[in-house]
Formats: sequence, structure tokens, C-alpha cells
Amino acid sequence: MILLALLLFAGAGLLLAWAEDHAHRTARAPLALAWFDRFLLPLGRVVALLLFIVCAYPALYGLRARDVPGFLELLSAQPGRLDRLINLLFFVGLILPAIPSLGRRLAFVLPVQGMAGVALVATWLSTAQGLPLSPWPGMGNLVLLLAGAALAALAARFAITMIEQPVLRQDVYDLLVLWLQAPLLLLYGRMLAAPG
Repeated sequence: MILLALLLFAGAGLLLAWAEDHAHRTARAPLALAWFDRFLLPLGRVVALLLFIVCAYPALYGLRARDVPGFLELLSAQPGRLDRLINLLFFVGLILPAIPSLGRRLAFVLPVQGMAGVALVATWLSTAQGLPLSPWPGMGNLVLLLAGAALAALAARFAITMIEQPVLRQDVYDLLVLWLQAPLLLLYGRMLAAPG
């Protein structure tokens, strides 16, 4: 399941990168480009993260499928859970970039967005099974995750140094940062099962 989740996440990332590049090359109206950048692109990232969480469940938490309820069963345990998950991912993805100090720092926005979704599903799983899953991974683990996000940003910056066109450079950076969130989310999901 993890491999399928990673492949779908990578494919969704490529599709988003293509759409972003296409929008930046062809948009004639600044308002249309702003609409794409501020609404459609974050919505696409929500879909990519949702695909990843759904497909990686329950291995995301280091659990086997036969030991826990299925994802659809978790969703149907209470009405509106899917809406809450989508709204949380979308809200975090819109609010964090609006904070002036974060701006366009996707390397920190995307992990927080993904971790919020992973934590929400963990609380549902914990309630359904009585498992000791905590949304707080512990201070040491949190520092490790932040360092991983910073390292992902540095790796993405290093990888784009040869690209001369500014728009393409930014689009490739966004794609790499998105892809580099998958290992952080996998690590975070495992941390929730054993906070420290």
C-alpha cells in the first residue's frame, strides 16, 4: 500500500507541476493566475495529500490492514468525517501561506498540512480501536521533522540551481518540495504510534 500511495502522490505531483507550468505560461489575466495560485493549486495539493493518506492507511501508522478498520469504515463511523478531513487540509494549506513570515515556504507549509491530515485520521483510528496513537510526536521527534523539512527545502533548492528560467525553476522547486513531503509524512505517522 505504501508503494501505491507513493506512486499516486508522485503522479499527482507531476500533474500539479504541469498544470502550474501551463497556467504560468498561458494565463493572460493576472486575476486568473491569482485564482489558480491561491485556490486551484492548494486544492490540488489537498487531493494529492488525501490520496496519499488514504492509500498509505494503515501502513502509514505501522499497522496491518487486518488489525484495524478499513478507511471507509473509519469515515462512516461518524457523518462528515471526509468533509472535516478535506476542510482541514484545505484550510491549513490556505492559512499558513497567508502568514507573512511563511509566505511561499512550501517546505514548511506542506508538512504541517499533511501532518494535520495524518493526525486527524490517527485520532479516528485511536478512538475506533483504542490504540495509543497521539497527534503529538514528542519534542525530539518534532525537531527531527522540522529538520527534515529544512533539509527537503535545501535539497530542492540545490536541485534547481541549473534551471535558468525563473518560472520553470519555481515550478520544479514546488514539485520537488511536494515529493519530499512523503518521507516526512511516513515518518510522522510512525511517530504517532510511539511518541517520544
